[in-house]
Amino acid sequence: MSRPLVRVHTGGQRWLVRVEDLQEVVPMMALTRVAGQGGGCRGLLNLRGELVPVFEGNGGEAPLASTRLILVLRERAGGRVGLIVDEARDVLFLSDAELSARPVGGGRMCHVALVDGALFTLLEPDEVAAHGA
Repeated sequence: MSRPLVRVHTGGQRWLVRVEDLQEVVPMMALTRVAGQGGGCRGLLNLRGELVPVFEGNGGEAPLASTRLILVLRERAGGRVGLIVDEARDVLFLSDAELSARPVGGGRMCHVALVDGALFTLLEPDEVAAHGA
């Protein structure tokens, strides 16, 4: 079975995002900072009245330049989370065999794929906040 994935880049990070997890892509806009915010959270996005926590895709404090994008992803529990990226390039169709599960330590596994000779990690929306990524 082949699944559609969006190729995403930010800083040195390369991810694949399932099309079914991606609710929308919005241009960079003002984020509201909240007291006690940390862990890679850059603020809250007011998206048509819904407050969505937004995290930095490159793990740092890169400037919130107008050329950057916010991916709004659906978490498994039904919530939404935003991820700031430099670009969302194209849609690829990869088979399950091309996405291999690999151990990454701490008992965790991640799915990776080689695309045009570069290693991409499948981004799980539920983990965006956990690794500030």
